Amino acid sequence: MGKASRLKAERQQVKVIREPITETHEPEEPRNWPDGHVGVALTGDDQGECIEVTIHGVRHYLHSTTAQELSKMLSSRIDEWNGIAVAGGAPGV
Repeated sequence: MGKASRLKAERQQVKVIREPITETHEPEEPRNWPDGHVGVALTGDDQGECIEVTIHGVRHYLHSTTAQELSKMLSSRIDEWNGIAVAGGAPGV
């Protein structure tokens, strides 16, 4: 069994009963910027999803097509926000 399969099997075996995380917000104090906020990794060859995105400690497993669309949408909104911020006198990102 490959590492990705073993990790996926371990995740499936752990049954934690808790409220699902429905939203996260930026922490008041930055933690290990940027690694403490976001991370992206490739999963193993034997896993259905190929991209692991971690945001504020919550892991999301995405197919490459979903990750690509997320990237496009984020880029578009960041560009939009940059225009608003610069027009208001704030520095861009």
